[in-house]
Amino acid sequence: MDFLTGLLPLFKVLAAFAAMLVGIRLRLGLPLAILAGSILLAALFRLAPLAWLQTAAYALVDTQTLCLAGIVACIMILSDFLEKTGQNDRLMRALAPLLKNPGLRLTFFPALIGLLPMPGGAHFSAPMVKSVADPLHIRPMDQAIINYWFRHLWEPCWPLYPGLILSASLANVSIATIMAYTWPAALACTLIGWFFFLRPNLKNTPALPATSEIPASKTLLVLGLPLLTAILGAVGVEAAFAAVKTDLPFEIGVMAALVAASLVCALQNRVHPREALGELTNRHTLHMLAVIAAIFIFKDTLAQTGVASQLAASAGKEAVLITAAAIVPFLVGLVSGITMAYVGAAFPLLMAVIPMTPTGPDMAWITLAILCGYTGVLISPLHICFIFSCTYYHVDLAQAWRRLVLPCAVFLVASLAFVALL
Repeated sequence: MDFLTGLLPLFKVLAAFAAMLVGIRLRLGLPLAILAGSILLAALFRLAPLAWLQTAAYALVDTQTLCLAGIVACIMILSDFLEKTGQNDRLMRALAPLLKNPGLRLTFFPALIGLLPMPGGAHFSAPMVKSVADPLHIRPMDQAIINYWFRHLWEPCWPLYPGLILSASLANVSIATIMAYTWPAALACTLIGWFFFLRPNLKNTPALPATSEIPASKTLLVLGLPLLTAILGAVGVEAAFAAVKTDLPFEIGVMAALVAASLVCALQNRVHPREALGELTNRHTLHMLAVIAAIFIFKDTLAQTGVASQLAASAGKEAVLITAAAIVPFLVGLVSGITMAYVGAAFPLLMAVIPMTPTGPDMAWITLAILCGYTGVLISPLHICFIFSCTYYHVDLAQAWRRLVLPCAVFLVASLAFVALL
């Protein structure tokens, strides 16, 4: 009986997560679903309505919240600039003559698009995959899966993904630290994708058609300059901040790099400044900002209720750790198909009970949460990229989804084994 009493705070938190999942299933929208979980959490822990409103207000003006919102807004602007100006398309077409290997050419374009967290990016890369796959007589079903799988190689370890940025922010560690632990996930996905999807299709492929003249290196550099500015700038500025041991939040460096990349793209394509302002007010950007606001309200509500100390002192702390680091991320990722959803749901709870080391939180648990959540998102039938990919190639979603189950199970087992070694 004492054991169950000790787990009561965990059951209350899980009830709040269940409310989020129900809200997502009822299509309330992710911001409202997370907000509903926050309100239920406050009610279950008897936090007064006025106290909850004050907590929510403070969360919205917190420096961490504002910095992350700024990063997401900058990412949306850069992604839309590259898409609407056609620069992504020009870059990929310029790179095509350099790719002689059929497997490399099939996977390069979705992987390249995956370097930028474009919403529904699998739909953008689908025509590129089709132009390569049709001459190789690859079935539409396989094209859809290849396009979807290799589009998401980088999500657990790429510094421009909002989910990774949010993970670093909530865990109070640098993005570079998380990348140092999660980069093997991209390698594992590549090997699994090759074994299950590429190898069977490339056994007896015809020769690739002749390609156009190889472009000059200068052309490739010019076309790829915005992407290089964003990637190298974000990583470089963060490394510089760490070297000089400044108190400035690392998010400022990421924002500076993204702003610089957007300016480069705007100057190259003569984009009017008014278009940047328009991107800040479009529907998707506002939705992403609302998600961030809801996540931080939930995080601060969790802290205000005192659940952290209750969970840490409970008899079921190990059960709480496993739930927060593995079960909750996977389930929320599976139900929502959104990385930000599992990060926002799981990390506030995880950080309340995670073991601390002299250098900070135990990275093994953080790595486990990211990889389990990523697996859930990758196998989710609600993932917008999966739906877009299947729709473009006119294939049955249920049949395509069944093709993902075994590869995702292999990835999850490999992830658990990797974390066990940590």
